[in-house]
Amino acid sequence: MVKKSTNGPSRSQRGKSGEAQASNVHRMPGAVRRRSAAEPVPVLFPNVATIVGKAARAAVAVDPDNHISHWNKAAVEVFGFSEDEVLGRNLQQVIQARDVHGNRLPTSHSALHEMIGIGEAPQSFELAVITATGKMLRVAVSVVVVLGPQRGEYALVYLMTPHHRRRRADEAIDRLLAQVNIPGVTVPGTTAPSGAEHRGSRQPPSLTRRQLEVLLLMAEGKNSDEIATELGISINTVRTHTQGILRTLSAANRLEAVSRALHERLI
Repeated sequence: MVKKSTNGPSRSQRGKSGEAQASNVHRMPGAVRRRSAAEPVPVLFPNVATIVGKAARAAVAVDPDNHISHWNKAAVEVFGFSEDEVLGRNLQQVIQARDVHGNRLPTSHSALHEMIGIGEAPQSFELAVITATGKMLRVAVSVVVVLGPQRGEYALVYLMTPHHRRRRADEAIDRLLAQVNIPGVTVPGTTAPSGAEHRGSRQPPSLTRRQLEVLLLMAEGKNSDEIATELGISINTVRTHTQGILRTLSAANRLEAVSRALHERLI
């Protein structure tokens, strides 16, 4: 006679049953079981068209062959050439740029492109250019390098600012100097010694950026109230900057400070 077991399924049966149940359990992927960290947002670099189009200054983009690819509205106003007239042309042939010594730049602007080739960033500089009307114009130039996806692909964006404010300052000082005689300063049209031969023989005085802004507005003939309004600062702050300028330049008054600043080529 066979004795029936009352202890339930055997150990082997229980093991098989457990395995079957485990196989029916849906296991969540590891990435879902725990809260995943937020993925980093990719950085989107502005392209050449964006840089040129949004620039407040005259902006011109060229390819490695120095051919113009972009020309914004500010460039049209400054140089007088329309976009259709310049696109695809060599930049140097359009603006006929010369350096501060009067030397004409090569058609390729090779120095800048060679700097890019060795990984060196161009510094700001000045150029004399010729506008569409044949007028010579002095501009301050900054260069932005935009690298392409492939090795050797890049574009140069020239950001150029005319020196209108500098000319206004020079004219204002000429008018002031015509009324007084300050040692070491030459009034245009006279033969008085200017001391130019001694320039560069010592370190020029050092002014802060804000002091230079105040000094330039002083050179344009603006009073403290007008300077405060234009720079968005209080008149007391203007007076503080003025005292600092006078002290740094060893000047007795504003006129002398401006004249010394011009003499030192600070403005």
